[in-house]
Amino acid sequence: MTELLGIPFVQNALLGGIILAVLLSVLSLFVYLKNWSFINVGISHATFGGLAVGFYLGISPTVFGTLFAVATGLLIGYISKKGDIHEDISIGILFSVSMAFGVIVITLSPNYNTDLFTFLFGNILTIGKEDIYILTGFTVLSLGFIKLFSHRIMYCCYNEEVAYTSGINTSFYYYSLILIISVATVLSVKLVGVILASAMMILPAAFSNQIFWHYRKILIFSVATSIFMVVAGIFISFYYDLPSGATIVLLYSISFGAVVMLKKLFVKG
Repeated sequence: MTELLGIPFVQNALLGGIILAVLLSVLSLFVYLKNWSFINVGISHATFGGLAVGFYLGISPTVFGTLFAVATGLLIGYISKKGDIHEDISIGILFSVSMAFGVIVITLSPNYNTDLFTFLFGNILTIGKEDIYILTGFTVLSLGFIKLFSHRIMYCCYNEEVAYTSGINTSFYYYSLILIISVATVLSVKLVGVILASAMMILPAAFSNQIFWHYRKILIFSVATSIFMVVAGIFISFYYDLPSGATIVLLYSISFGAVVMLKKLFVKG
């Protein structure tokens, strides 16, 4: 254990994983309250189109992935607000188009290589110092914004119509949350990949809500459990030579399933 902690890339993985766990756990509460689980899935899949463009042009895939994710997230939010097309349909169309576009671009790309699988399936052990700096800066800004406007954001999440009639600029907080979630999704791709990124933003609050009902307790427990799952997942994946992202999500999912089963047994008893 001590020898493992002395390895630089393991240190980076643990530090980056813990920071990301805190960020995604906090955002998980709002995803859960707003029933945005499918929106998050759409954004994470839409990221693939941006990553493909980055590979094709030989420029940072993360930059284009972020642009695609933000554009898709805001478009989904706009369609949801206007209600011209059912939200589920618009999300399904957008992420399907983005994935199809990404596959075509990657096929035509002369820069295509196996590094793409890092973004598809994730490998937290590849996180570098620059990734940690970017992740830390974004986490501080995002959590600072949420802390500063926490009461208004929660008001909008629980009852947006009443919040609007109370004079709160609900559209500002609505799109701000989508923007933060979109960028966080791209950053989490490095940890768990495009395919599994959404799960790390859905599971924490869903898991915590099986035990607590008050949002503060849900938030605290989500952060604590996410940090534990990330750290445990990294060590398990390292020792057994398993994909880190998949290991973390599977560990979280098993724990969630166990709690649901125990809760049902307890209630029946």
